Amino acid sequence: SEDEVDDSCHPLSVGARVLGNYRAAEQFDGHEAWYEGKVTKVHKKKDGTIKYDVQYDDGDFEEDMIPKNVRPAEKVQEEKNEDKGDKNDDAELQLKRKKAKEKARNEIPYVFEAPTTLEGLHELIAKYASTGEDASTIIHRIHKSNSVRLDHRNGEKMQNFYDVLLRRFIAVGDAMFASGDGGKELGRYDQLNNIVITLYKMAQDAPESTGAVWSRRIGILHNAHGKRLRDSEFVRDDEVDDEELWTAWPSIGVFLLLRALGHVFPVTDRKHYVVTPGILLLAEMTAHTPVLSRYDLALGVLCSGLLLEYSKEAKRVVPEALAFLSSTIRLFSMKPGTFTNPALNSAYSLPFCQSLRQSLSESGGDEAQSIPRLKLEREFILNSEHSDFAVAVLSSCISFVENYVMALKGSFSVSAENELLYDVTNSILSLRPKTFPLELQKKISKAAALLAETFSSDRVPLQRRGRASASEMGIKTLAPRMEDPTRYSMSKDKGKKSIQAAIDRTRREYKREHKAISRELRMDGAFIEAERRNEQSKKENKARAKRQKNFAWLEGEQASMNQQVRQGGGLLKGGGTGLARAKAASGKMGIKKGGKF
Repeated sequence: SEDEVDDSCHPLSVGARVLGNYRAAEQFDGHEAWYEGKVTKVHKKKDGTIKYDVQYDDGDFEEDMIPKNVRPAEKVQEEKNEDKGDKNDDAELQLKRKKAKEKARNEIPYVFEAPTTLEGLHELIAKYASTGEDASTIIHRIHKSNSVRLDHRNGEKMQNFYDVLLRRFIAVGDAMFASGDGGKELGRYDQLNNIVITLYKMAQDAPESTGAVWSRRIGILHNAHGKRLRDSEFVRDDEVDDEELWTAWPSIGVFLLLRALGHVFPVTDRKHYVVTPGILLLAEMTAHTPVLSRYDLALGVLCSGLLLEYSKEAKRVVPEALAFLSSTIRLFSMKPGTFTNPALNSAYSLPFCQSLRQSLSESGGDEAQSIPRLKLEREFILNSEHSDFAVAVLSSCISFVENYVMALKGSFSVSAENELLYDVTNSILSLRPKTFPLELQKKISKAAALLAETFSSDRVPLQRRGRASASEMGIKTLAPRMEDPTRYSMSKDKGKKSIQAAIDRTRREYKREHKAISRELRMDGAFIEAERRNEQSKKENKARAKRQKNFAWLEGEQASMNQQVRQGGGLLKGGGTGLARAKAASGKMGIKKGGKF
């Protein structure tokens, strides 16, 4: 009953004799019970799946059976006969091992213990998963079976599992750069999407603990980037080869993780305890990291795009990202002018930049060529034989600028703020797009027109501010305001003569003073009584300590006397007491006659 039949025999026709695995979903531990019957109805769904209704020979009926649990009776009998004649013991052993492995993968448990290390998660995936979708299912079930919503005591282990997921996300992103998506079997893009969904759900369950994990991970990334920057000081520009991929920039997986940060936490807050450090880390990378290869340039454009994506909804300006994008656009100009990013100013004369300019100028002959997208894959970035990378980098920079300008359009209240995009405008105008592909030329013209339309008004000169007035320069005093008591009156004094009002006011003042003095006297009396008791307690303690000392001396003397008596007065000069002399005379207690030992 454990032999499997391929799906080539499906779909079966109505009336076909089959063997059905009776109630397979309800059997314990994958137990199988096959009984003979016939197909009474075939259900073909729109998505291509097939299900059967089977009438068993013993009278039972089962509907909506999947093809895995329905086998043709003739096919099963033929395969049994072939297996008996052809397979030897070694082949049967290998088949059993294969089936056991496939069974373990097909039957993924619903309950997992949350792994605390990345290696533990990889062991679970290697044991139960055969595709990327299975790996996502395992991660989803780990979260469901150990959620803090089920038990608040799961908080610590789910916090550790959250950090494991962040590291898993980085690993999948790096593998995607090295080998691509991996097709339907691996589906790395879908794996990243599913991990982000799980990260978001866990952040909703416990925002404080997940925020702490993100903060710690961002700190680790910051320290690692600082170390790479220190190492980059010992690497010369001519020592870097694109094939070796030495870089001071973080990996693709790290940038994808920082992109996922915006899907987990809000990016429009003025100050956020997780997003704000992430934005500062991206800005530091963009401003300080050297660009020595095509790979570095692609990562810098990606980092600038992330900064603009995070800041455009909040109407913020990120000068580091704008400086990097404008300097990247200048890399494709024959007369670049002044670079606002020092790293790209040094990279302009490097061989990889020269090859980018040359390949872009040679790609202008094909008018029907579409603009390629910037792919985060090794084969696309390091392919120097084609101009797709150069076109994609320049097109991405132009697209980022267009989207950012559209987001900021109408939000500037002062005309002087238009100068924030002054360098980007000049970098686009420095290009000579006649040798570029036609679609790229149209895109550059459209971006230049958008900038001219958005910031068409001339800047109004700044006016000198007038001198502040005395009231504006004065410092507000915090001293209490004193009032004249004779001018103070209560509502109960209204309608009285001034003499009577003064008498009543004096009477109330006397009453208040009398209460205050009584309160002070009570407090002083309580203080004096407490001090008297403290002094009395100190005297009693001192006398008690002296008596105890005397008692201890007397007990010691009494013990010495008792010891001398027991020894027959041997320690006493002159013979000791009468009782001791009597015992010494009788020779008892081990003492010789005469009182000598």
